Amino acid sequence: MIFRLDDNKVGFPDPRLAEPDGFLALGGGMTTEWLLNAYYMGIFPWYDDGGGTPYWYSPDPRMLLFPSEFHCSKSLGRTIRSGRFEVRVDTAFRQVMEYCASVSRVGQDAGSWISQQFIDTYCELHRQGFAHSFETFLNGELVGGLYGVSLSDYFCGESMFHTVTDASKVAFARLAEFAQLHGFRFVDAQMYTTHLASLGARELDRETFLQMLEHQDINKTYRGRWKNNSVVLLLGGNQGDRVALLMKAIVEIGHRIGTVSLLSSMYETEPWGFEAEQNFVNQAVVVDTDLSALEVLSEALLIEKELGRIRQEDAFVDHDSKNGKRHYTSRPIDIDLIFYNSDIVGSSDLQLPHPRMHLRRFVLTPLNEIMPFFVHPKFRKTIHQLFEECEDGGEVKKYF
Repeated sequence: MIFRLDDNKVGFPDPRLAEPDGFLALGGGMTTEWLLNAYYMGIFPWYDDGGGTPYWYSPDPRMLLFPSEFHCSKSLGRTIRSGRFEVRVDTAFRQVMEYCASVSRVGQDAGSWISQQFIDTYCELHRQGFAHSFETFLNGELVGGLYGVSLSDYFCGESMFHTVTDASKVAFARLAEFAQLHGFRFVDAQMYTTHLASLGARELDRETFLQMLEHQDINKTYRGRWKNNSVVLLLGGNQGDRVALLMKAIVEIGHRIGTVSLLSSMYETEPWGFEAEQNFVNQAVVVDTDLSALEVLSEALLIEKELGRIRQEDAFVDHDSKNGKRHYTSRPIDIDLIFYNSDIVGSSDLQLPHPRMHLRRFVLTPLNEIMPFFVHPKFRKTIHQLFEECEDGGEVKKYF
């Protein structure tokens, strides 16, 4: 049954009542209020009739990507690591939509469903902080990308394009990475395509998908402009007012590094590698930033210093010159870089991912809370897998 919606009253019928091809309703309005209500219910607009009347769909089955199942082929991995493409986030939203509307697609005319009304409304959603784009640049020129809407802890992909081979795949890889780093449950890819299947997306029946939406918390929605890079930091300290120092560090990180988009609970942990009068309190945070990894490191060291951390000649730890063992001591604050996107760095100034994070339960416990499906770029295992395999017997308990 196809429903005719009341243009003056926002609301949709049960998506389970859609036709076999997913067609549910027509009418209503192409406004941000209509769109947000639709996505919340597992419904999306596919096109309008040219006169401004939108057509709404809820297909069965539904194509989803679970972030840890993203498949990066060897050739795509080589392309990403080559640095040929630059990936940006939320810097060219309208241009991405306009490209998606204009490129030719197999089986349909270019722009047959992304009308000017679509572009204007989604750009308003972008301005409100709900819609986002992942963009691929080559020599400063936009050559690929995708856009979609984020609610609660998932992302609804709408369309992608490329004018250079692999450009859209590189953007999709960054979306999958972003979803892992921010604890997203899934990426809604809507309809089956062989392209999406090759990247790891798979079909689920509509009922299962709708049941997944029943557990969404709209207050979790990460609104605002998303930045180009995501860095994972572990904060900790065992001197002074431990909680107050962590909170001060987070405020400074927000001011000087980027948007603090995700925080774990605080955990009380035993000192690792030495004995101390007081336990540590640790917390993991995800920060979205436009800074480079080395710039993040520089700011983190300055914040540590301003909060009372005194480091020795080595910026990280002291070394016993006789036996090469590391010495650890009490400190008021410690800010360690654990991940920067999925970058692998092995310089004298910085090593990423953190080379010992997989050995330490006080690192893995807060990470497992907020981003269990992030895949370690070297070990190719999720944080949850590393957490389950960790043999560290140090006590880690939730503080609050």
